[in-house]
Amino acid sequence: MKKKLLVVAVSATLGLTGCMQTKENIREYNDVSMQKADILPSKETLAGAKQKIVIFPADTTDSPLGKSSHTGTAISTALETHLAEVGVEIVDRNIAKKLKKELALAESKGKSQYNGPDVANYAITGNVSNASLSYDFTARKSYTNDDGKTSVTPAHCRFTATVAANLKLYKLPGLAYSKTITTEDKASFSTDTSNSRCPISNASANALIRKAAKAGVESNRAKFQNFFSPKAYVLERKVNGDKSLFKISAGKNFGFKPESTITFYNLEVKANPLTGDVAIEEYAVVEGTITSNLISDHFAWILVDDEYADQVKLGDYVKVKYEKSTFGDLTTKMTTSFNSGLKNMFN
Repeated sequence: MKKKLLVVAVSATLGLTGCMQTKENIREYNDVSMQKADILPSKETLAGAKQKIVIFPADTTDSPLGKSSHTGTAISTALETHLAEVGVEIVDRNIAKKLKKELALAESKGKSQYNGPDVANYAITGNVSNASLSYDFTARKSYTNDDGKTSVTPAHCRFTATVAANLKLYKLPGLAYSKTITTEDKASFSTDTSNSRCPISNASANALIRKAAKAGVESNRAKFQNFFSPKAYVLERKVNGDKSLFKISAGKNFGFKPESTITFYNLEVKANPLTGDVAIEEYAVVEGTITSNLISDHFAWILVDDEYADQVKLGDYVKVKYEKSTFGDLTTKMTTSFNSGLKNMFN
């Protein structure tokens, strides 16, 4: 009986974490008027255009291993994959060759006079600062427990690749420097062998180095995605008791997805009380969740169950909030707990 109860409890937990969805019946909500934001989006802004980004392979000039393993290309490919998820348009690098030369000039001399075709809104470039490969040899080991049972660990080599890169983001067309994101991570694997020199083929070494490079991008995925997070504007509000639904001006075509966490932002015009100078200030107002049943390619409804919903104004903008995935860690913890429970049950 205890065994059945444990399995049911774990199944229920998995069901709760995997099936929860934000669904709302819009007919249960009533329209409410909204105060207009100080700064309203233009018609052109509301019409929207996807951000265009060109991603160049990271330079491997100072890294022989990075060059031989094509690490720079592995990094740019990983970036393209993650940024495509936020609804940007990835520009073909082949049509931006002149831009690449001007970026190199900007990085070396701190200035550029790029006047080529307007092919993108942002460019990402950078360099691989370190690409290394190390190994450890472990001799064969055997262990006999109190019951006389012998366990053997075969001789093996463990290989570890480490890759670090500095990736820079530039705003176009003026090539204005925006941000540097540093990536660094490792990748490892083991193989049984009695050769303490730990031989490894070039193909295997290069593949491991590229894997470490991609892992570095993955561990910083949220930083890149939040920088290019899709933006949309608040069009209307509906209320049902303490809950509010806000309609925004973009949907799936711009990277908005059901169940995503959304942050509302308000722009206000403020005057300096001493100088009288006017500046625009940005405030995060509240967070909400994109409903799973009220979203299309061109709009979405966001559920907000918070008293600060009253502070959202017509024309405020929203952005998706990306976070580093913890699902793998959660699965590991649940599996460990489950195995521990079984062990305690039958011991």
